[in-house]
Amino acid sequence: MNKQHLALSLSVGVLGGISLILATAFTHYIVWVGFIAWGLFFKNGGDNAALKMGISAGIYGAVLAGLFFVLSGAINIGGALNGPIWIAITVFALIFGTQIPMFSCAPTAVCGYAVTAGYCIHAIDGAMIPMISTIALTNPLVSIIISLIIGTIFGMLSGKVAEAIGS
Repeated sequence: MNKQHLALSLSVGVLGGISLILATAFTHYIVWVGFIAWGLFFKNGGDNAALKMGISAGIYGAVLAGLFFVLSGAINIGGALNGPIWIAITVFALIFGTQIPMFSCAPTAVCGYAVTAGYCIHAIDGAMIPMISTIALTNPLVSIIISLIIGTIFGMLSGKVAEAIGS
């Protein structure tokens, strides 16, 4: 049995339970988004650079998805193809922007975009979409960003706890 793997399993399990408790107590933390950010933290290297990259690239993707909803709702540039055209524009900008070092992790940026789009479209049958342009805690983009940050921090914490247990 690998002691480090056991320590990480224990750490992630316990902190995963704490993450769910946090999500039930703090409605702006979406646990499944947090778990995605948590996994990306480890996929990105599981270190301080992964913490910074996970947060900055994830937020970048989330903001561009929010921009998609705002622009596609405000400016119809393609009739029946309005949505696909705005997706094409914002996803182009998403990937093109990964040339900037702080946004350079394209998979994390794409996940930030995807969780925002998915949450806005599927939460309460799309009722979140009109709220994306509000400046309030009810803006789903705020909840997604908070969840990406908390999930990435849980990733860092679970790695540090595992390291302490396994040593």
